[in-house]
Amino acid sequence: MKWPIGALAVAGVAVSTAAARRKSAEQPNRWLGVTVNLPPDEVERDPRLTDAFAALAGEAETRVRPAPGGRGTELAARPLEPAPTGLGGAAKRLAGRDPRQPVRSALRDIKSLLETGEVIRPDAPATGKPTPGGALVRLATRRAGGEGRL
Repeated sequence: MKWPIGALAVAGVAVSTAAARRKSAEQPNRWLGVTVNLPPDEVERDPRLTDAFAALAGEAETRVRPAPGGRGTELAARPLEPAPTGLGGAAKRLAGRDPRQPVRSALRDIKSLLETGEVIRPDAPATGKPTPGGALVRLATRRAGGEGRL
């Protein structure tokens, strides 16, 4: 009697995957954003922002606006290439070929540059021996740059 339950589970996954694909095909790429702790007029006048957004010109649409509640400036970008979905999308994310990854990295770098004057990178994990746990930490640290979080 386990076979019908397994078949129903597989059918449910197939239906939910198809629904997710339809939903993502109907939605345009979402805006990715960061909030910079500086007033909008100061950010808009900064030539480093112009240079950074010019570098994104072929990859994303960009915008600058005041952050909600008067809490600085919101910088946002929307990738021009559609985000991959399904198993192929997961494979592209793991391989570092998702079009959102360079946009996320660029936004984080712009924020760091405007707030501190330099692009801050995490230190390499200090491990005495190459262990499986250390390899996992190194992999997560390398991938965090494109995903926007660790």
